[in-house]
Amino acid sequence: MNSEKAELLQVKQMILIGATGRNSGKTTLAPGIIDEYKDKFPIIAFKLITVHNQGDICPRGGKGCGICKGLKGCFDITEEIGKGTKDTMLLKKAGARHVYLIRALKENIREALEEALKLVPKGTLIICESNSARLVAEPACFIMIESSTSSSVKPTAQAVMGYSNLKLKQDEEAFENFVKNMLPKFIKLKY
Repeated sequence: MNSEKAELLQVKQMILIGATGRNSGKTTLAPGIIDEYKDKFPIIAFKLITVHNQGDICPRGGKGCGICKGLKGCFDITEEIGKGTKDTMLLKKAGARHVYLIRALKENIREALEEALKLVPKGTLIICESNSARLVAEPACFIMIESSTSSSVKPTAQAVMGYSNLKLKQDEEAFENFVKNMLPKFIKLKY
């Protein structure tokens, strides 16, 4: 693990949020963090999605949402500037200065994250929703949300669960306690 850790991107201004299942509260916790800290320092949010190159077949089953379609190349990074209720727009509404949707093939996650980090000014807190980002980066804090809506654990969560700094139940009270009482010890940026 030591040689593996040396190769990880050291992103000590990043709070990484993963989850054991879909619809587990990542986009409930992330805006809570943004809202709490947006007046203390600038915040940029990432939503990193691993794209499966499977044509029209959704890796999650069924017809899918279309997020995997249209990827030209190994990865892309899109700044969210519109309005609406997509997860990324909720991060923007909470007060993130910029929100980037990062789509990458699994083998290009590191390259995509390195490129996205170039968009982040020094002294900026990064809130990132992703399990897979933990495969290539060591953040200040990696939170794993344990889904209350799904008993099975996503393979992407299984792959990184052992790296989490803490596990949170999918519960608004647990989220609020984390944001107010636990998160400050992980944030190393100057107020």
